[in-house]
Amino acid sequence: MTRLNILVADDLGDEGMELLSQAGEVQLCTGMDEGQLREALRDQHALVVRSATKVTARSLELADKLAVIGRAGIGVDNIDLEAATERGIVVMNTPEAGAVTTGELAIALLISMARKIPAADAAIRAGRWDKKLLTGVELKDKVFGVLGLGRIGQVVADRGRGLAMQVIAHDPFVPQDRAPEGVRMVEFDELLGTCDFLSVHVPLSEKTRGLLGATELGKMKKGAYLVHAARGGIVDEEALCDLLEANHLAGAALDVFCVEPLPADHRLRKLDQVVLTPHIGASTSEAKRGVSRDIANQVSLCLSTGVAINGINVPRIAPSSAAAVCPYLDLAHNLAALLGQIHPGRLQSVRVTLQGGLPASASQPLTVAALVGLLQGRIDGPVTPVNAERIAKAQEIRVHTEASSMKRDFMNLLRVEAVFDEQRHFVTGTVLGHRHGRMVEFDDYLLDAIPEGPLLVTIHEDVPGVLGKIGSILGAGEINIARMQLGTPNSGEPRALGIWNLDRGLDKDCLTEILALDPILEAHFVD
Repeated sequence: MTRLNILVADDLGDEGMELLSQAGEVQLCTGMDEGQLREALRDQHALVVRSATKVTARSLELADKLAVIGRAGIGVDNIDLEAATERGIVVMNTPEAGAVTTGELAIALLISMARKIPAADAAIRAGRWDKKLLTGVELKDKVFGVLGLGRIGQVVADRGRGLAMQVIAHDPFVPQDRAPEGVRMVEFDELLGTCDFLSVHVPLSEKTRGLLGATELGKMKKGAYLVHAARGGIVDEEALCDLLEANHLAGAALDVFCVEPLPADHRLRKLDQVVLTPHIGASTSEAKRGVSRDIANQVSLCLSTGVAINGINVPRIAPSSAAAVCPYLDLAHNLAALLGQIHPGRLQSVRVTLQGGLPASASQPLTVAALVGLLQGRIDGPVTPVNAERIAKAQEIRVHTEASSMKRDFMNLLRVEAVFDEQRHFVTGTVLGHRHGRMVEFDDYLLDAIPEGPLLVTIHEDVPGVLGKIGSILGAGEINIARMQLGTPNSGEPRALGIWNLDRGLDKDCLTEILALDPILEAHFVD
């Protein structure tokens, strides 16, 4: 089996490198510019970066084998997501490992700013005892606004409550009934105008770039403080300086900047009421080990199984639900591929139905996995979870997903239904023991088969001797039968469905010979 090539472009640490080396041939090459990275990505199957390496559209031009880009950390603004998506490359990050560390830094900045700790430290080191000039403010009972309630925002909100602050938050994706205990959700303008301290925790995107500009910062109450440990570009630094110099805002603490390193002549450096740190949000030994370990495991899993944990440009699968969902991803793909290869007509619509206890968050990843199985081989070029939905939309294929708590003889059931040339066909499966995929229905037939290729699928008259004849043809072709299952129709008709798991592929001559048998109505080879 061909070994996979993995390029690590930023320092990942020994633990991450060791884990990656178990998945493929690992090459460490740091400090590359765009041109060097472009050349280095030839024949690479995976790329791992931190924040230093910029992955541009040009740097991906020669990366014809690249399947996944792993970002050891949260922010992916150093990766051209559109270019990666166009090329079918999965981009993933590690949002969990650095959440606590970054959240704790935000709280450290908050306290340092409120009690003027950096200024006090500098005064003593300079031989001064400026006690009267270093009067701070208490945090108890102050209104603490959190902008963005993702993983980091939730950590910050929780720590704010621990400081006896009144925590309010704004996040358009988090309604009040999903907010952390003790956090009141408010509209954006209310957040700005109400809080005494505002901490920013939203990702950088086209929608959030410049989110806190002159107008928004001006809406903050006079004497308020700003903490910014998210990504540079979200806060308008010039507007912030103007409001600090005008004493509208009492102080600010920033760990991230529009340009990093922060230019020597930047206005922020000259303001005494500002606390500055050099983008150290994730810079703890625990976080560095955590993101290194997480991204190594995620990239290895993606290369070996195609499953993208914490995918950015694919439906996201959280690590906490991966064990339950991943076996069903394989099942959805295999069931759909079986349908697609047996029915080569024009694909018009796809419906994926989940029954039982599968998490609601699994619906989109499972639907995409089914689309990949159905579309592979129907178009020129690769079909991946990154581009499957785009391809389906371009080909005007209707896609629908539904879920219900109904179940029959199994804890969970997954059904893939597709219409080919106005003809509807479906296949249903489940997972036994959390890892063994089974096909339990094929159109009108009930059975218990393993949907893993290579397969021979036959529909034949249910008469004596037909299985032996098929076995003789396979034996003459030196093809072993690993497993064979028969399905019977609900209608009671005298016919049967045969699912033959083979040890290798079936050539056309062998398939033609099987089709020539009198009892055989259909025979298909499924890879």
